[in-house]
Amino acid sequence: MAMSDNKKNIGKPDRNLISFKENYEVDYAVKQLQKQVPDTTKQEAKDALFAAAKKVAPSEGREKIMRLARKALQA
Repeated sequence: MAMSDNKKNIGKPDRNLISFKENYEVDYAVKQLQKQVPDTTKQEAKDALFAAAKKVAPSEGREKIMRLARKALQA
């Protein structure tokens, strides 16, 4: 299902994705990673997030991207 990144369109389809075009969504994901992997800098978390996103199809969703990013930071 294709959706615009309209803030009024909320719910499961939008919650399951990270829009890398929107700084606030990237910042939120980076903050989540920093909470889950302590002693991680903002730049390290952001780099891991973008690296994970390159390995996963966007349709596979936020959880898979976050899981890969966490593994990269914990390694």
